[in-house]
Amino acid sequence: MNKYIEEFHKLKIFHKKDIVSLTDNENAAKGLLRRYKQQGLISQVRRDLYVATDLATKTSSASKYEIASQINTSSYLSYHAALEYHGLAHQVFYEMQVSSKERFNNFEYDGISYIYSESKLDAGVITPPADTLIRVTDLERTVLDCINQIDRSGGLEEMIACFALITYINENKLQDYLKQFNKQVLYQKTGFVLGYFQREMKLSDAFFDFCKSKIGKSIRYLTDQQESNVYFSEWKLYAPKNILSFLEQGGSINV
Repeated sequence: MNKYIEEFHKLKIFHKKDIVSLTDNENAAKGLLRRYKQQGLISQVRRDLYVATDLATKTSSASKYEIASQINTSSYLSYHAALEYHGLAHQVFYEMQVSSKERFNNFEYDGISYIYSESKLDAGVITPPADTLIRVTDLERTVLDCINQIDRSGGLEEMIACFALITYINENKLQDYLKQFNKQVLYQKTGFVLGYFQREMKLSDAFFDFCKSKIGKSIRYLTDQQESNVYFSEWKLYAPKNILSFLEQGGSINV
């Protein structure tokens, strides 16, 4: 009895409650999920998360971005996963950074690892009009998240390579999100890093004046102390001598 398969393909990715809504009966929903799994019509991603199977390719009809966004009601693509979604990733990664208010255990599905990160803010999380199953940080929030947690962006070299592809960023949004983060060190790091891309990203001098106005007396490090060994007094920040030198070193595939 495959009368529901068309509905499953419309959903693409779903939870048990979605199937209960279709059948109006929890036991019927459980039986349906079990049968469809056995027949290879659906695949179980993790507990209470399923995807419809593309009958032609026998693979998931939902993308890794859709899966990450539907783990729970608050999950969204963040950090390097968001960079990748926005078309900025330099290296190929086989893990997805997923932020969520609700903690979940890391898991692997179809060769991709889904890694939990605590959701820091609600601001800047969007559902793209063309991808209604996806939740992702917008470009401005993504940039700030990555500067705030460089390791989750794939490391400094990867982050710089990604940022080099950005041709415009909305500085009003950046300022708004920075205020919501309310972290002095993030003003320091943001001003320093984006200063290398001011012309390419079309950022005004006023934006950097704004960042400087939020800097106190604390001296911080962009990365670890061994790598960040040059002091930049303008930002009260230790950092590598020239972060743009990473662009000349090329990249590799992270398998």
